[in-house]
Amino acid sequence: MTLLQKLAKVQLELKAPKSNFNKFGGFYYRSLEDILEAVKPLLDKHGLTLTISDEPVMIGDRFYIKAPARLSDGKENIEVTAYAREADGKKGMDEEQVTGASSPYAPQDCSNG
Repeated sequence: MTLLQKLAKVQLELKAPKSNFNKFGGFYYRSLEDILEAVKPLLDKHGLTLTISDEPVMIGDRFYIKAPARLSDGKENIEVTAYAREADGKKGMDEEQVTGASSPYAPQDCSNG
């Protein structure tokens, strides 16, 4: 079975419900941790490894979090990269905290890459 076929199976089997509630915004969401907890058994089942990292990068005059994700079966690899930008400001946070807060959002965008 090819890596793409294994990925397709994982995508079909993955269930990560939106079980967290944002009171301020009034919506349900799933966190990166929720997604990773749900995908770990499927990765094991299909003999896959997933690595995600992040690093701050300056693009223009703004910091972004660059988050490459790499899926491998030991023979083939798929890699995608996503970026998340920090907000202009967030009440009660300094600039470093605002940038760090954007980190969990970049890997979630990798599925769109």
